[in-house]
Amino acid sequence: MRRDCWQSLCNIWAAERWQETSTTMKVNWAANPEANTHTSGFVSFAIHRSILEKELKWPPTFQKVFDKTHKKKGTDQYISDRAQEESYSQQMTEKYAREKE
Repeated sequence: MRRDCWQSLCNIWAAERWQETSTTMKVNWAANPEANTHTSGFVSFAIHRSILEKELKWPPTFQKVFDKTHKKKGTDQYISDRAQEESYSQQMTEKYAREKE
């Protein structure tokens, strides 16, 4: 990475607003770590959707992508009780899905 890019990033990270946001996010995550768990790592939900679409040969439903990112690899087990709750899945569908099922 170029030195000027690195210094720009360091300046952003050192800014008070960034520090406040970082602290808020750490507190939120620590308050309920189970709610912030998923199996997709750094891969975005959109990329998982795209990969699944190529595998299935048609656009996957929101629920299929949700299951792919919230179930233990190689099993049919959700990673947390919250992810398994139908109401949570429905909330996520209403919040993020923009598809006709």
